[in-house]
Amino acid sequence: MAGLGLLGGGLWLGASSPLGESLLADLSTGVGERNDFNLAYGSRLSLNANSAVDLHFKSQQRLVILRRGELVIQVAPDARRPLRVRTAEGEVQALGTRFLVSQESAASRVVVLEHAVVTRLFNGTTLALQEGQSALLYPRQIVPQAGDQHYRAEWLNGRLNVLDDSLAQVVDALRPYTRGLVRVAPEVRGLRVQGVYPLNDPDRAYTALAETLPIRVDRYSPWLTLIRPA
Repeated sequence: MAGLGLLGGGLWLGASSPLGESLLADLSTGVGERNDFNLAYGSRLSLNANSAVDLHFKSQQRLVILRRGELVIQVAPDARRPLRVRTAEGEVQALGTRFLVSQESAASRVVVLEHAVVTRLFNGTTLALQEGQSALLYPRQIVPQAGDQHYRAEWLNGRLNVLDDSLAQVVDALRPYTRGLVRVAPEVRGLRVQGVYPLNDPDRAYTALAETLPIRVDRYSPWLTLIRPA
């Protein structure tokens, strides 16, 4: 029985890891890999690199569970089967639309690319979003984001478009395309960044960041990159 307990613990740890999530997910992408999928009932799903989703499509519902990463979904209208995307913080219900959902470290990001959605936290808080609008879903509140956020879907074209994000956020967006660990020193995590960076060549993106910010990027091997003050 002890052996079974150890085996069960190992399986749980594996399932909760990125590799385990990818192996158990219905659809997933690896490091540096983007992919498009045709879903049942006519919707189309695009996954950013290192993302994983589960699908629960039944006669009365279409549910996509975002386990990790980022997606854009083009929803085929179906009044009998409303489509919802579930994250760690809540759900997004499509109103015949195209939208982006990203699972970030402390919140979920929603960007409406076409038409409208309704966001809902597990505590019952709701907020409707129209085309071009965006919000961050935290466990206890939904925080609308200012300005048109369409640019956040540029990863579909292999570009990371940054208007005013922190260096930490930019590195988080590059991590799904980077093999190995990337560490950012606390002193430079809050530096503000603007620019367009190539997702398919993260080394070039890190070099460009070092040329425009007071940082140095040290690569100790293909598996370890340190970013710290210059």
